[in-house]
Amino acid sequence: MQSLQYFRNNQKKAEGKSKEFWAERATELEAWLASDKYKRGEYPQGIDDLILELIEWRAITYTIQHAQTKANPFSEHVFFKQWLIGAIYAKHSLLGKLVGNDPRENSLRNLWWKVNKYIARDGACKKEELKHIEDLFHKTAGKFTNSQSKGMLLRNTVIAHNEKNIRVEWKEIDADIKILVRIWSIIVSWSSFGILSPFRTSEQALSGLECFFNPNEIQELARKRKEYLNICIGWSRTHLHNESPDPGGYFIAKISITSSVAS
Repeated sequence: MQSLQYFRNNQKKAEGKSKEFWAERATELEAWLASDKYKRGEYPQGIDDLILELIEWRAITYTIQHAQTKANPFSEHVFFKQWLIGAIYAKHSLLGKLVGNDPRENSLRNLWWKVNKYIARDGACKKEELKHIEDLFHKTAGKFTNSQSKGMLLRNTVIAHNEKNIRVEWKEIDADIKILVRIWSIIVSWSSFGILSPFRTSEQALSGLECFFNPNEIQELARKRKEYLNICIGWSRTHLHNESPDPGGYFIAKISITSSVAS
């Protein structure tokens, strides 16, 4: 519903061809929301939705950790403490969905194995990085196993099953997210023109916190959230095999409008 509202708002503000573009997106989404398949839940979550939600959850927890504010409801009130625990569980649940290797799953890992040969054929990814990603996504010896990923270890032994109680550093979670963001960005830039305005606005993400933080603190929260989103954008434009910058396309689309005057 947020996407539909976003499309309709853009349609109202746009002109000419842009207005037509947003109207088409809104109509397509309305048809999907009205379909029997959607109402019955007979569809998996899309990869874009999963990874963008993972980024949004991590961005807000990063904001809470790094913003300097007088008030700190996430440590002072039980409700917000419970919310923070829920955020941790949500992030690890999304992580598990994205790297699932069961053939029935709509995961980023399974999508990669379906399209990587076409990406290689089209030269959309360097051969060295392609091989590196294949190694990372190896089912038993790759990155996303209990022995190689603290994020997956926590998800599989603490969240999915009550086997142990371990501590995981946020930098270890970010190391997993960094890999997934880059791989997803390669697929998006290869298969489409990108995603327009993929992230929520600061107003949407921080809505409801105005009664706990003053206006200057809300601005500080917004800056820190933007800081993490920019980190993710940087990851999407950095080769995984050698950490060098990639000047090519990435997951964010930009619309440029040019005008000419006929003589």
